[in-house]
Amino acid sequence: MNKTLRNFWLDVALCLLLGLDVAAISVTRPEIAGGHTGLHAHVIISIFLTLGCLVHIGLHWQWFRAVLTGKAKGKIKLVMISMVAVMMLLAGLSGHAALTSAAASNFHSFTGSMALIGLFIHGVKHTRWMASMAKRLITLGQPAPEAGTSASHPG
Repeated sequence: MNKTLRNFWLDVALCLLLGLDVAAISVTRPEIAGGHTGLHAHVIISIFLTLGCLVHIGLHWQWFRAVLTGKAKGKIKLVMISMVAVMMLLAGLSGHAALTSAAASNFHSFTGSMALIGLFIHGVKHTRWMASMAKRLITLGQPAPEAGTSASHPG
């Protein structure tokens, strides 16, 4: 599987996990459905979402280095992605404490919400690329281009 196709399927998986996590969170809230019905699903999905994002960052590490050294554009995007990663880390680390402390629960909710909003924005910004890749996959005889070409994943 070429890099572009791998990036596409990883992005699809991350979008699905993001949607599932939002759904799990909506039934985790105590005022909905009588209690924490989606808590375990939220925890498991969040772990997979975080691991998937770490894999995504690892696969694009050359782009990160290029931006940091001034060889590529995208400093604002890099700052946003870094902030989302930090928010995900803080939300994950505060998750267990959120069950026992109101302050930790508020912190977990805030950092988790910021991470999910950032992931959503990042995903929306890539919808054109994902749509063009899906069209190529559906259209027979047009394989996905290799990474490094104009149609490869934007980061």
